[in-house]
Amino acid sequence: MEGDSSLTTPRCVGVVEDGGRFYNAYSDGTQIPVVLGGSIDTVVDLPLLMTVDQARKQLSLGRTQMFALIKSGELESVVLGVRGRRVPRQAVLDFVTRLRNQAPEA
Repeated sequence: MEGDSSLTTPRCVGVVEDGGRFYNAYSDGTQIPVVLGGSIDTVVDLPLLMTVDQARKQLSLGRTQMFALIKSGELESVVLGVRGRRVPRQAVLDFVTRLRNQAPEA
């Protein structure tokens, strides 16, 4: 299936602004909020689906805390096969956005 563009990972093509918020724009038309440090490269480096361990490292959390967030529904995950669990990139970004919106203003 070499060359099959339907299996190609969308590429970040720039940053767009909408209502004072900035979004990474991708070649497939999706837009993801810039929340992790504000650079284009930050979000692009995250895989579409991460293992729980990869996602936990991105969030600087311990294993127990990560599974507690997944169990409570605060962090979305999907099941692959019998024992595989993955955390979507967008779930990590949404979680960080919620944390930022809860933080008291200094």
